[in-house]
Amino acid sequence: MIDVDFFKKLPRALPGLALIVATMVVIRYWVEPWMNDAVLFGQKGWFVKVVHLNYILLGILAGLIYRNVLFGGKIPAVLEDGFKLSRLFIKTGIILLGSLYTVQAIVQLGIMAVLLIGGFVILTITLVLWLGRVFGLDRSMTGVLANALSICGVSAAVATSPAVEAKASHVAYSIATILGFGILTMFISPFIGHALDLTDLQYGAWIGTGILNSGQVLAAALAFNPQVAPGTAVSIAEIWNIMRVISIPFAVFAVTLWYWSGKSAEKGDSTTAQRKGLGSLLVEKFPVFVIGFIAMVVLTSLGAFGDVGIKGGPPASETIKMLRLWMTWIFGFGLVGLGAYIDFKELAQAGGAPLKVGLIVGITKYVLALLVVLLIRDYLVAI
Repeated sequence: MIDVDFFKKLPRALPGLALIVATMVVIRYWVEPWMNDAVLFGQKGWFVKVVHLNYILLGILAGLIYRNVLFGGKIPAVLEDGFKLSRLFIKTGIILLGSLYTVQAIVQLGIMAVLLIGGFVILTITLVLWLGRVFGLDRSMTGVLANALSICGVSAAVATSPAVEAKASHVAYSIATILGFGILTMFISPFIGHALDLTDLQYGAWIGTGILNSGQVLAAALAFNPQVAPGTAVSIAEIWNIMRVISIPFAVFAVTLWYWSGKSAEKGDSTTAQRKGLGSLLVEKFPVFVIGFIAMVVLTSLGAFGDVGIKGGPPASETIKMLRLWMTWIFGFGLVGLGAYIDFKELAQAGGAPLKVGLIVGITKYVLALLVVLLIRDYLVAI
């Protein structure tokens, strides 16, 4: 069914969208070429070769500056609808990423990838539940934080919250904790990857497993290698991330069982209502873009867009090349918007025990994922 409200809001979104598009056009056509030619410390292209700046990082930085410097911490009302709509660009781009894969290629990932993703999801949930008890966190807060840290951040937090009777403040706190840690990993991961001389395959497997939020996985992958093609960092990271996102229903179910099994029986009717509503909750909150991504993979596998251009095979079709060009721009627009939704004041409020749990689990997951990928790098399968 067509969302009539979407079309009503579209004219109000135009000013914000215009600023986002203009920002990325300036970055792609003026700032990036200047960085490639600029000489600093006696080296041409120092910003690109040493600092590894590219249009993705510059777009996020531009969004950060807009909100926290130029706009004083709040996006003006005239621009707000446009910046909100920018989230749609990221989801659309992830759907289009499905054109980089075929079912046969994904199957090649093998049992190693499934075990690694599943193992990290289970380990993260278990660690958060234990630390929540150690630090005396509210049971609802612990449940939301467990799935937010183990799956994909915002979507998992929102999907879990009604099932564990979480308050809005619990969800907001979880999201702020995740975004705070994610911003750090989003910027340092490319530098670590280059310093360790990781391949796109190794880097993509690492951040697709170790970074907490889907948007930040995307940003970190494109910051490492801005190319969009089979076998690049973004294609590897997103397929690993999608595998993690698909586990949302199982994780929500598990945490819900944990929550209610530990509750006193004083709210019997409420318990029944919550359990009855779990199925509809999962359907309502499951990220729709994942279904779109899977549909694109199926269409690509059926040859709907021509040859994908996998290494060793026929070159990519003109349709696939066009889709990849669109993706670079769509992701660019979306990540300017992502930067504009990073509010330093909100992040500063995420303190106390939940922040400690988030940092301990986030760092453990991030470092352990890197170590495991380095240990099994000879067994990783490129797609």
